This record gives sequence, structure tokens and C-alpha cells, in this order.
Amino acid sequence: MAAITSAGIGSGLDVASIVSQLVAAERGPADQRISIATTKANTTISALGNFRSLLASLQTAAKALLPGTTGTPSGLGKLTATPVNTTYYTASAESKAVAGNYSVEVVSLAAASKRASDLYASSGATVGNGDVTISVGSNSFTVSLADGANTLADLRDKINSASDNKGVGAAIVSDAGGARLLLTSRTTGTANAVSVSTTLFNTTESQAAADAVVRVDGFQTTSSTNAVTTAVDGLTLNLVKAEPGTSTALNVALDQKASEAAVATFVNAYNNVVKFIGTQTKYDATAQTAGVLLGDSTVLSATQALRSVIGGSTESAGNYKTLSALGIKTSSDGTLISDTSKFSKAVSTDFAAVQRLFAAEDGIATKLDALAKTLLADDGQIKAKTDGLNARIKDLGKQQQAVDTRMAAYEARTRAQFTALDTLMSKLGSTSTYLTQQLANLV
Repeated sequence: MAAITSAGIGSGLDVASIVSQLVAAERGPADQRISIATTKANTTISALGNFRSLLASLQTAAKALLPGTTGTPSGLGKLTATPVNTTYYTASAESKAVAGNYSVEVVSLAAASKRASDLYASSGATVGNGDVTISVGSNSFTVSLADGANTLADLRDKINSASDNKGVGAAIVSDAGGARLLLTSRTTGTANAVSVSTTLFNTTESQAAADAVVRVDGFQTTSSTNAVTTAVDGLTLNLVKAEPGTSTALNVALDQKASEAAVATFVNAYNNVVKFIGTQTKYDATAQTAGVLLGDSTVLSATQALRSVIGGSTESAGNYKTLSALGIKTSSDGTLISDTSKFSKAVSTDFAAVQRLFAAEDGIATKLDALAKTLLADDGQIKAKTDGLNARIKDLGKQQQAVDTRMAAYEARTRAQFTALDTLMSKLGSTSTYLTQQLANLV
């Protein structure tokens, strides 16, 4: 009898379909369990990532209410510096500035030192061979001219490309049918004057280095640049035009709109966190669906800590110790609602107290910044929870590999069993046919 080469041929059984269904039934529960667990872990990681992002935005908004460590003003305490006439100067204020009025006189502007060479026929004229030493203040460097590279243009290029050139620019300018090399200090002020030492040509001063001179309320100060930072602590005066004897008023005042905007950004950032938590931890009884982070201890802990800070008080603030005193109240869903008119009145009445409420050592913004830093730290709860979930996904991947290996063996074993059954049934069928034929012959 011929050997069976395809399962099911001998018996008529659909062996391939039977084996496929048996394997699917065997592996189905394990695949489903692993798939559900993996999906949940990935979804939770994504939700925690969004939570971290919103917390980071809240921290940024809280920091904007704190004085900068490098003199940058707080969004809450930002000052405006407004000249009555911007023809002579503009101004900006840092956190150290104090509100008030000043009288400013721009006596003279800072200028950069310039020196021009002898007149040459053109930029291609030969200057000669030798060294040219250029000094800018206390810094100097030397370039050398030699045959093949000793024209006025060559000298310009060597100066501009010198690696130790720390402050002078060289250009060729036309003059009376010829050309001159013009050296210009890149920095204004008398301390940055340009000088040239060489036997190849002479230079003359075309513009003297000068310091800016400005008087504020009659008190004079000088500056090497036209951005004067030494006249009034915390103020920068950007000089535009000198007009000796003419004084213009400068008003430095609280930028109330900037303060309101900074607090509004803070409130919005906090509300975004609260809304996200509400959505991700909600249970919908009608649809019988739960938020991804429902019951998550990490999120619950963070939520309680955030509410504690927002609902707390700043004892050192003075007149306004709580957010509600500024018209910022907590609604039934946990978000904040602002009464802008009440906040504006508080800012106008006692801005220092408002600022302390947020930025004091026990202030709300200070504590929120510290809380966010803890929650977002590499050794914080959120990172630890995320790392644990990633480890869980990795373990589920190993479990899936184990299931695949076990199912491959199960499929091979089952297919072998049904192949053997198919072979047996084929033999029995042949025997039955033979017996039937023999019995028929006896009749």
C-alpha cells in the first residue's frame, strides 16, 4: 500500500483545520492574557508620560512667578521702564529695579575706535613684505606679508582670519580714486582703542574711541557701550542719541498686565493637570469603563499633594495669605476659577503681599516648584512606576516567547498524532475494502 504523504488524504479528515483549531483553542487564553496586560501597561505608561508633561508645564508656570537667579524679573513682579521720549534712549528693567521716576540726560554716545591706512592705488596694490602688529586695548596679534600675498587685499584677509584676532575688523574703503585699509574695533569704549605697529605703512585715527556718558537725576556715569547698566541698579538704558543739556523722564512701574498674565498661565497649567487627573481616574458607570489611572497610588498621592499646596496658606504673605483672598477659588471639580477684578484690586492695593503669597519661602509657587521637582525626579514615584511598567512589558514579552515555543511544540505533537491517526484509518479502510471484496466472491 502506498505511503500517505498529505494529512487527511487517507481518511478524508481535514487534519490541517483540526490542528489549527486545537492550537488556537490552546493558546487563546494565554495570548489574550498577555495582550491585555501589555496593552494596559503601554496605555498606563502613555498616561503617566502625559501626566509628567503637564506637571512640567505647571512647574514652568510656577517658576515664572519666582524671581530669576540671574537677575531676570519674575513674571509676577515684572517692571516696565518707559521713557517719555524714545528719541534719546530706550530702557528695560530687571528684578533688582525699583519703581520710581528718573530724569535722564544722554551726554554722549560710546564709539568704536577706527584707524585708516595710507592711500593706495587699489586693493590689489602691493603693501610690502613684513609684519603688522595690531592692538585692541590690551590684546594684540601679528600678521605677516610675503611675496605672493602682500597686497592690501591680502592684508585685509590675513587680519580678519587671524585666529588670535580678538576684536578688530578690517575693510577696504575707496577714497579719492584710491583705496585705504580701515580698521575698526568691534567693541566701543576708550579701553578698546586700536593701534598699529609696522614699518610698511602709516595709519591715522579716523574715529576716536569714546565712552558713553549719561546723567540720571544729575548723577553722571560712563559706560564702554551704549547699553548702560551702571546708572541705576536693575535698569538698562539703551542710548540712541546724545543731546547734552536735554533731560527726559523715565517711569519705572509694575507691569500689572504681565503679572495678571503670569498668574493666569499658572492657573491654566494647574487646571490642565486637574482635568487630566479627573479624566484618567474616572469610572463611567453607564459604559462600565474605568480611566487608565483609576486607583493608581502614584497619581492619587500626587493629587493630594497638589491640592494641599493650592489650598494651603502663606503665613508670611501679610494681607493675602491664600489664593481665595486674591479671588482664585477652587470649584467643585477641583479646578481653579479666577475673579480677575478682585485679583487686579489686590495687585493695586498691596502687590508686595501678592508677590510673597507666591514667591516667599513658604509661597505657593515656591512649594509647587519643589513638589514638581520631587515628582519629576529620576528617583521619583512617577519614574519608578514607569520603570516598573517597562519591566513588566519586558517580562510579558518573555512570556509570549515561551507561549510561542510551547505552542510550536504542541502543534507539532498534535499534527503527528493526527497524521498517525490518518495513516491508521487509511489502512483500516484498505482492509475493509479487501474483506468486502472477498465476502462478495463467496456469495
